Amino acid sequence: MRQAIIDRLSQELSERYLIYLETLLVELVSEGGSLQFQCGFSLRSDHQLRTCRFGVPSGEWSTDAERDVIAAAVFEELEHFIDEEIAETLKDAN
Repeated sequence: MRQAIIDRLSQELSERYLIYLETLLVELVSEGGSLQFQCGFSLRSDHQLRTCRFGVPSGEWSTDAERDVIAAAVFEELEHFIDEEIAETLKDAN
């Protein structure tokens, strides 16, 4: 997996959620033949670290193009998780 795509997607996500996100970290780890995306973020509203992990079996990513598609899909899932946490935080505030 190219670090450049991870960095670019992280930057884009951080920019989209600039007013909500305090911290966003995405680390890519190769573990037992699979790729593991270890993600963490905190919201400005409560400073609480939230984490999630996405695993992709090695048979699904043999080319750079496939890796890029997988990275984009993982970031979409991360974005959904962030959306849910923001919504929950806003609901609790009301």
